[in-house]
Amino acid sequence: MPFPSRSCLAAALALAAAFPASAAPGSASEQVSARGTGVAAVGGLWCGAGLLHEFTLEIAQQYANVQGRLVRKQRVREITGKVEGTRVKVDPQRDHTMELQASGDELRIVSASGMLALATGQSFTRATGSSCKG
Repeated sequence: MPFPSRSCLAAALALAAAFPASAAPGSASEQVSARGTGVAAVGGLWCGAGLLHEFTLEIAQQYANVQGRLVRKQRVREITGKVEGTRVKVDPQRDHTMELQASGDELRIVSASGMLALATGQSFTRATGSSCKG
């Protein structure tokens, strides 16, 4: 494709470098760092795996701040917290705490207390569509 001037060619190359073809949306490289902020991109719908198969985790993320809903059947637990690197630290609620580790398309519960303690070691996987049914 011919370019009318060298400045147009330079602009096109700079734009192409900003959007590398190998980094598809949802790729592991995108999830490790949310657009250069140094925090994992964990926003979206997550589906419980294994013992958590009846749970969904919906997360809205703005930079390092997260808020969400942990849902099982008709019960909803509202959560808030912070993302530090690849670790999601949920704000304590009553006697419950929880920390999750993001790795690619998986969020693993690495520590929890209270009623959530039994879920330590269990994980959520990123939904491939708009629901966890499938």
